[in-house]
Amino acid sequence: MRLYGLICLLFISCFSNGLWAQENPRSDTIRPYKLLHEIIIKGQTKTHQPVVLRELNVQVGDTIFTEQIPFLTQINTQRLYTISIFNEVDISWPPAGSPDSINMLIVLKDRFPIFPEGDLEFADRNFNVWWHEQHHNLRRINLGLTLTNNNFRGRRENLSVTGQVGYTQKIGISYSRPFIDKAQKQGVGVSFFGLQNREIAYNTIDNKLAFYRDNNNYMLRRFDGALWYTYRPKYAVTHTLKFTWQHYWISKKAATMNPDYLDNGIQEANNLWLQYRFEWNKVDNWNYPLAGQRFIGLLDQKLLLPNHQFQSSLHLQFDRYDQPFDKWFTAFIFRGRISAPFNQPYIFRQNLGYDQDYQRGFEYYVLDGAAFALARVDIKRCLLNYNLRLPIRYFELIPIRIYTKVFGDIGISYNKFPEHDFLNNRWLYSGGFGLDIVTLYDVKVRIEYTFNNLGEKGLFLHKSGE
Repeated sequence: MRLYGLICLLFISCFSNGLWAQENPRSDTIRPYKLLHEIIIKGQTKTHQPVVLRELNVQVGDTIFTEQIPFLTQINTQRLYTISIFNEVDISWPPAGSPDSINMLIVLKDRFPIFPEGDLEFADRNFNVWWHEQHHNLRRINLGLTLTNNNFRGRRENLSVTGQVGYTQKIGISYSRPFIDKAQKQGVGVSFFGLQNREIAYNTIDNKLAFYRDNNNYMLRRFDGALWYTYRPKYAVTHTLKFTWQHYWISKKAATMNPDYLDNGIQEANNLWLQYRFEWNKVDNWNYPLAGQRFIGLLDQKLLLPNHQFQSSLHLQFDRYDQPFDKWFTAFIFRGRISAPFNQPYIFRQNLGYDQDYQRGFEYYVLDGAAFALARVDIKRCLLNYNLRLPIRYFELIPIRIYTKVFGDIGISYNKFPEHDFLNNRWLYSGGFGLDIVTLYDVKVRIEYTFNNLGEKGLFLHKSGE
């Protein structure tokens, strides 16, 4: 009987404890997920809330798993930094009113509202060409000012005004609005630029630009007007359709020195340029990527009037960035271009060696033609990742990142009519080591010591990404 009573008491005790546990769950029990109740945006920012929400990969009502929170914090911080309108982004996940829900708190600090850039520019393609080949001639420096507001009216609209004197006199204005619809998928832009110069790169000889200058007369005038439409259905996908009208005028002397400049020795021409651009961008930071992949395709159709010269071209780029070990990073970049027909006016022949399409170690050369292929490989290690804090508005947080690297490039440029350009139609190799410095407001400096298969070597300085 005593044993029977003891068993009954244990049964009643366990049953009672079970019911109590169901009605009163332990306070230290952690649910594996919660519902996102609200997204709260605070800080020193004038940015409209829909602009911020458009970049996030979460929305109110989503299920947030506890183990996801570090990843969600990282990816959304990167996304907000990437649009280049914030100096500081801080994301946290405070509890909401219900134990089953949390909030997303985003604290933002805007960049300087109107940022000046381009005060000092070299007329040549890079610093080394200006320093060595042009003997650091001060007449080949552009002094100007571009005032850019990347967050005009707090809607991420871009408004910039440019005025420049020096080697090239230039004036222009550009405006773009990334979203014109409620779904924030469609955008538009427009720009107008005019420039004139007393010196002209009238031809390419031995893979070097040949210049002619007249201190008393202008050699080149150009006016550009452009209109574009963008469609961004997803965060990483952007379609752009752009139409540009370019009016060229060159002096009689320039037309005589190179009759192919605008074709058949003419002095004036209009270029009607239609371009379609597709971009799939899944890198961690659009300014200086360290992880992810990116693909860019450009399809161009140009028509030069009055001689009805046309050019069709396709430009492709693929990047891949990885982090195999802590503080170690790798990068692979491929760029290629093909155009037709092969016989073109001089202004359509720019191929390898211009803008971002150049091979490291061959900065002194240009390779005109109809097609090129270029591959780059980098291995980097982070030497310094430091945030300097100052009590100055818009400069409260200054990131300083320094990377050391080794790299190698391989490229080739095809030209059906190479004449005396000895670098065309052959494989080119180069490699070297250097430092990348990245800091506030997308400022990048690259210092590279490079060797090439011509037996040349040298120290090169660049102020842009790769």
